[in-house]
Amino acid sequence: MLANLLSLLDRNAEPIWLGALLLALAFRRNRFSLALVVIGAALYVSAQANVGLQFAAALLMLLVVAMPEPSIRSLRSGSVVLSALALPWMPDYAPALTSALGQSSNATLTISPGFGGAAWVIAFASVYTLARWLRRGWPLDLYFAFALLPAIIAWSAAPSHSMSGWLAACAAAMAIAVLYGAYRMAFIDALTGLPNRRALDERLARSQGRIAVGMVDVDHFKRFNDRYGHEAGDRVLRVVARELRRVRGGTAYRYGGEEFSIVFEGRSAEQASDALETVRTAVEAARVKLGRSGGGKRAQAVRKGQGDGDVGVTVSMGLAEREPGRRSAEAIIDAADKALYRSKQRGRNRLTLANASRT
Repeated sequence: MLANLLSLLDRNAEPIWLGALLLALAFRRNRFSLALVVIGAALYVSAQANVGLQFAAALLMLLVVAMPEPSIRSLRSGSVVLSALALPWMPDYAPALTSALGQSSNATLTISPGFGGAAWVIAFASVYTLARWLRRGWPLDLYFAFALLPAIIAWSAAPSHSMSGWLAACAAAMAIAVLYGAYRMAFIDALTGLPNRRALDERLARSQGRIAVGMVDVDHFKRFNDRYGHEAGDRVLRVVARELRRVRGGTAYRYGGEEFSIVFEGRSAEQASDALETVRTAVEAARVKLGRSGGGKRAQAVRKGQGDGDVGVTVSMGLAEREPGRRSAEAIIDAADKALYRSKQRGRNRLTLANASRT
């Protein structure tokens, strides 16, 4: 099966590469675009199987990975593009590199176990990108690191080797990474990792039948933010999101600011209330590390008896379900919002059901 897939990729390598490059350019993913330019050059010279050319292409890929966030119009990017375009026209490129590999300048890549020098360079580039993701947490770094894995195989000397097929797989992986990155940007909240308001609107627009929606608001968040700083406020939102993500039978969304939504498909408000109460108490028990940015005063959201290094927050909730007189998504959210407002009026840190006295 793998051999058939590689054969298909091999036969369509150029269209796959071109489509991936156009996609990366359309979404303005400059690092992906430059990497795909290098892959295109490597595809062109793969038929020559020149070790020096392949090693030079791998070094160009490492340069793309190591450079600061590139601009397509920058001198660095232009140098990478010109170097990649020069590769097919330089069959005796970098003979010193091939000599260092212990092969002649026109040597071919052999079909034998083990890594070639170019594969080690790409493997280092992938690990470097993975380390950068661990340091700064940008999802595109993680996607890029995994997208390079087929290129490692392409430049290794492995059995059943199909260099152009694996390079096409690398291009396809980068196209998928670009598309998934665009999806995350459109539908996933970057701070909390929860689906965002747009994802919520689409979910509610598709919903049919019984549904319950909970609205959740962090108590005294603005006051907390003012006293402890925005960095501490972001930690609060991440902790709250972590607890909301664990809700039984529901899906949590970042609605905006310090407000969240939880959607329960196929459940009534009564059935969803127990799950929301469990989440509310979990948030109340959670602690948020302040670090060195914490101030001397405590916000009203902070409970007494906690240490200076961490604080606790509470949330107020409102819950509504679809009813004969409340069919649209807007009507359900509006009813849940009004129930949330009543929770705040009654002292916060509680759940209120729409059209009910239960708290």
